[in-house]
Amino acid sequence: MNNNNTLSQRGLFSGERRFELKDGRYLFVHVKELKRNKSYQLDLVALEPKSKFGFRINWPWLMSAVVVMLVHYFLLQLLPQFFQISLDDYAFPLILGLASMAFIFLILFIATSSIERVFIASNTNFPLVRLLIGKPDRNSYRAFLARLENSIKSVSENTHLDKQQLLAGELRMMRRLTKNDILTEKQYEQIKARLMKLANT
Repeated sequence: MNNNNTLSQRGLFSGERRFELKDGRYLFVHVKELKRNKSYQLDLVALEPKSKFGFRINWPWLMSAVVVMLVHYFLLQLLPQFFQISLDDYAFPLILGLASMAFIFLILFIATSSIERVFIASNTNFPLVRLLIGKPDRNSYRAFLARLENSIKSVSENTHLDKQQLLAGELRMMRRLTKNDILTEKQYEQIKARLMKLANT
């Protein structure tokens, strides 16, 4: 059962996500996908209190639809024009098949893309929390979003750490996420370089 401290979401093709606020200081994220499960902890003090709108676009499906439409155009327009190849005998099945493929790819693109509310890391602006808008229902989503934003704001206002301590804490959290395969080594090195630069300014 959902309350203001927990939120479970399921996308059409994105598996299940469960978010849980604990002790007013931590957010635990559990991601259950077809081939793997992940659980990790985020420190609220390392997050920006205000979330932003984000778009997750599944480019491979969109590009597949574009490629199929280009093949359709090439076969039906350019081949007869430049190579004098007649498509009269099988033009209809070809048109229908390619149009069906493009339609399926577009549907998959729409189904696997999403509009989200994104919470980013305070110092590196790296997206760490993605909430599917309106799921599982509008009331649960809005209640959890408000609770999460208020919890982050409260932690930020009541945690008396200096700049260096905050940067070090964020770096430790990012390293932990890397060990849990949430971040890649390349992403971690980029984040580390950014935090080190901020520490020296």
